[in-house]
Amino acid sequence: MKLHQLRYLAAVASEGSIRAAARALGVTQATVTQGLRELEAHAQVALFTRHGGGIAFTPAGQELLVHARQMLAQLRRAEDTLSRHRDTGAQQRLTVAITPWITQTLLPRVVSLFREELPHVQLEMFDGLSALSYPRLREGSLDLMIGRIGPDEAMQGLQAQPLFRYDMTVVARRGHPRAGAQSMAELLQDDWVLNFTPGEGASFLDNLFRQHGLAAPVQRIQLAHSPSMMLGLVRKSDMLTFCPWPLVETESLRHALVTLQLRERFHSNVVGIVRRAQEAPSHAAARFIAHFLAQLPAWQASDDPEMRRVLHSVDFIEAVPDASPPQP
Repeated sequence: MKLHQLRYLAAVASEGSIRAAARALGVTQATVTQGLRELEAHAQVALFTRHGGGIAFTPAGQELLVHARQMLAQLRRAEDTLSRHRDTGAQQRLTVAITPWITQTLLPRVVSLFREELPHVQLEMFDGLSALSYPRLREGSLDLMIGRIGPDEAMQGLQAQPLFRYDMTVVARRGHPRAGAQSMAELLQDDWVLNFTPGEGASFLDNLFRQHGLAAPVQRIQLAHSPSMMLGLVRKSDMLTFCPWPLVETESLRHALVTLQLRERFHSNVVGIVRRAQEAPSHAAARFIAHFLAQLPAWQASDDPEMRRVLHSVDFIEAVPDASPPQP
């Protein structure tokens, strides 16, 4: 396999067609077509199905696409490393996914310090929902995640450094008809909006319903892959959700949402730093991690009311690192 063939493969997947891929890469459509034919001939297995509407990937093509994206991402990181040695002012990029309650508490200070140290690195930040972040981490389009650590089956190909443990809670808008409910059994006829990865749907619903002897009301469950969408629906409707307790303690939500005081208890979750397994972080990723870890002692010592409220809803798993400034 040749690198340019893998680049064509990834471009077709991201752009949606051979024509659009050729345009994005600045080559002719015939060049991309020929490169893909050579790749398929080398693979000796069908990678694409062609139809009137264009081209689609076979299961083998989809699996090769994952490897292609990982290799191209690794090449970009190698180029970034060389450019750092060659020219400290060269533009670089770091893609990071952050869980929403971290975004609203620790992230602003971390970003400020990171930008002060590495002004030539452009940050691209995403909502750290595991349903979206885990696949992007594996394929290489995401460098780093500070978010929920999933069960073993969801973490294949990834490694994690646990930091905090927090409880999950059922949440409704203030004034919700079921705001005074005391049991999950009272909530089975309500509509829910939830977020979970396809591979962990069973364990998620077990935690919320089945461990309490209740059948999950699947016909009433909707999925949202954006925290703003999920919480917007909860704030403006009678839908319920299941989310981290620290998120509800943030200033933007504590006056709009209520946690239901239910007799049932749910398994806790863990937030940590998640990266690809068997791979050292880039210089920019390592510096972002260092700045984040350095903020943890300051968080514990903070007298800011919002920071204290969120802190009271989480438990540190490991001792916080030394509060001295991280060294580049």
